[in-house]
Amino acid sequence: MYTIESFIEDLKNEKNHRLGFSENLYSGNDRDAHIRRHNLLTYFSKMKSLNPKILLLGEAPGYKGCRLTGVPFTSEKILANHDFFKNQNFQFINQTLESEQSATIVWNVLQDFENKPLIWNIFPFHPYDGINLNSNRTPTDTELELGKEYLLKLLHLFNIELIAAVGRKPESKLQSLNISYEYVRHPANGGKKKFVDGISRLLN
Repeated sequence: MYTIESFIEDLKNEKNHRLGFSENLYSGNDRDAHIRRHNLLTYFSKMKSLNPKILLLGEAPGYKGCRLTGVPFTSEKILANHDFFKNQNFQFINQTLESEQSATIVWNVLQDFENKPLIWNIFPFHPYDGINLNSNRTPTDTELELGKEYLLKLLHLFNIELIAAVGRKPESKLQSLNISYEYVRHPANGGKKKFVDGISRLLN
């Protein structure tokens, strides 16, 4: 039977040659990788118990957010302080906890809704500029195709009825799948109001 643990093990074991200039944040046996896998397992296990019907699908991990936490659209400060996450044995890479703008916007919106969506990225690894890990870049189409494989695996684990594509990159991959979805503006770069309006429409 395919399980959450199986999914995280697949992430951990993804072959480097398929990643290009992207970092597998879940791979390896160092402290940071253990923390990210632990956090993702903790998050998915909680979401499984809540049986979400909507999946909020972002683009890729950012270096100040998911790259540290292992959980999409979160930051260390969100995991430590937000009512949905705090006091649940999440772990942290840094002693001085990082915040991340998009994660803050997302969870400021979601706190108003009882039924939280599952959150994932169409590309689950960290795309960076090839030199500095503390950088972000847009995933390539090859990377998005790899991410689509993980999305399909994830959909075997949760009873998702609708996907909210946060931005054009996730939307581009959903168009090739026979899956019901809605487009939502990404909150970055002046998109906060349209993001809030889109999420409110879907979750109300």
